[in-house]
Amino acid sequence: MTTQSATKTTKPQTSSSAWMFLDNLPGVKFFKNLNIGARLIIGFGVLVILTLLGAGFSYVGSDNATKNINLTADVRVPTALVSSRAQANLLKMLGDVRGYLALGEQQYRDGYEQARQEFEANLNELERYKSELSPDNQARLDQLQANFEEWSAIPGRLFLLRDDQLDREPAYRLLATDGVKQAGGVLIDVRQLIELQGDREPTATNLTLLEDLAEFEGSFAAMLSGLRGYTTTRNRIYRQEYDVNKTINDFAWERLVNQTDSFDANQRTILNQIEQNRTTFLELPDDIFTLLESERWREDLYLFTTDAVPKAERMQELLGEITRDQQLLLESDLNTGRVGLRTANRQILINGVVALILGVLLTLIFRENIAGPIVRLTDVAEEIRSGHLDVRATIEARDEIGTLAETFNNMTGQLQSTLVQVRKEKKRADDLLHVVIPIGVDLSHEKDFNRLLENMLIEAKTFCRANGGILYLRQGDEKMLRYAIIRNTSQNIALGGTTGKAVTLPPLPLEDESNQSNQPHVATYVTLNGVTLNIPDTGAAENFDFSNQQNGAEQVGYLTATSMLAIPLKNSENKVLGVLQLLDAQDPDAGHVIPFDQNLQQMMESFSALAAAALEAYIREQGLRQEIKQLRIEIDEVKRQQEVTEIIETDFFQDLQAKARTIRERGRRLKRDRSDPTESDS
Repeated sequence: MTTQSATKTTKPQTSSSAWMFLDNLPGVKFFKNLNIGARLIIGFGVLVILTLLGAGFSYVGSDNATKNINLTADVRVPTALVSSRAQANLLKMLGDVRGYLALGEQQYRDGYEQARQEFEANLNELERYKSELSPDNQARLDQLQANFEEWSAIPGRLFLLRDDQLDREPAYRLLATDGVKQAGGVLIDVRQLIELQGDREPTATNLTLLEDLAEFEGSFAAMLSGLRGYTTTRNRIYRQEYDVNKTINDFAWERLVNQTDSFDANQRTILNQIEQNRTTFLELPDDIFTLLESERWREDLYLFTTDAVPKAERMQELLGEITRDQQLLLESDLNTGRVGLRTANRQILINGVVALILGVLLTLIFRENIAGPIVRLTDVAEEIRSGHLDVRATIEARDEIGTLAETFNNMTGQLQSTLVQVRKEKKRADDLLHVVIPIGVDLSHEKDFNRLLENMLIEAKTFCRANGGILYLRQGDEKMLRYAIIRNTSQNIALGGTTGKAVTLPPLPLEDESNQSNQPHVATYVTLNGVTLNIPDTGAAENFDFSNQQNGAEQVGYLTATSMLAIPLKNSENKVLGVLQLLDAQDPDAGHVIPFDQNLQQMMESFSALAAAALEAYIREQGLRQEIKQLRIEIDEVKRQQEVTEIIETDFFQDLQAKARTIRERGRRLKRDRSDPTESDS
């Protein structure tokens, strides 16, 4: 891309007809001469004032509506709902009491108890709203509480009556007590009289008396059965059965009375007892019938109808009045709120129209005085982006936009000079790429092993602007990874190499991938997998453990490192000889820690290949030297063996060996002589 020596200057666009009209308005010229900050303050200040005025009118207009709505939501609706629920619970209580009185099933008593608790909760809830209610509703609530206290004692009495038939049914009680006593006496005496009559001589008269006694007994028992059936069921059929059997019994009794002389003295005494008990018993049915046909034939139902129901109806009436009153107030509050909201909406609409008109005017003014120059400045920027670096913006005013245009022109000039600088930087980057090879060549000529390792790490650390670095090497058995060189600039640490300070950190065990933990050490992972790891932030790398994987790691700054670059040192057979690990790349300008650049990573991988080749060459050379030394030792050993052989084969050495054998034989003979004296004498 080339730049021209001459520069072109853009011109302002022709003003629109709308702006020509606005330009003649009073105060517009004064507005144009203000800086942008003052224009924005004035324009937005006017809008803010209009907004505040509109908000104020709207607040005043909607305040009453809000209060009515709040009163409706907080008092009217809850009170009406609670009153309605209380009515429902009261009806349920009444229905459960009626159900238990009718059927006597326990589920109705349980239902009543649950409804009573809910009704009491409703009353307590109404009590909380009492201060917000009208005086009439407060009086109704007080009366409701008093009525409920009186009413709540009634169901218990009704349940007790329902559970005791003698208490709840007076006619049954009369029959079951006095009636059964008198009727039982009659039947017992008749049975005794029949037995006595059966023991007498079976004459025609005695047999007739026996038949009359049996008829009297049967009709009396049937009469008692009909009376009992009518008492328990109030069924008229049993009343008719009683009347029919009473008539039969009367005739049978009359016949017995007419034949009194036919009985003996003992039988006449029993007959008199029967007459007394029968007469007393016959006085009871009329009282029983009167009770059965009255409203109080069942005391529990009578008490329920005359006492419980009226009080419940009164409570229903009070709750209904409270509910209706709250509904009326609710409708009134809603109507008032709607009127207030309509008023507030009208005020908001008027203020909105005024703000819209003023906003349109301010928009046109801003567009011509602020947006227009910015648009033209943007057009200049587009031309520059297209490659026309000779274009310059027109300074239309001495405001911020004019200053921006002037700055933009200066920036364009600087951009032209920056292009030259960029080319220089590109050339410098190309030159840096060619530095790696010379460094690798220098490493290959290094004969001192410690200095070779030290140069590897220092050159890599310097080239990447790393704060620290560690060089790991595999030991002979290749099961451990030891620390060879450690450098840390910020902590002033230099261990290994030519420093004379040995690295005391224990080596890292190299395990198979199948035996590695979920968070392996970075160096061991790189060694086993033969891949480069570039970790921008160790705090976010969850796959590796950077805590305290080895004793003394904090001494080399390993635990505080943020960015990390670990590169395997592979030989020509693709075998990893060690790991070059760099810590905390430094920003060249700001000096803070940054991630390692990907381009640097590629160059360092090339550097690692050269370094590994130099290391492999050194190791191979040292191996050859060791082999030569071993060969020399073996040659010297062969020479010594030949010299010994030559000495052994001389005559002098043979004579010495014969004399030595003679001396040894003589010594053995003397030893045998000392151990066996008899052999010596012989």
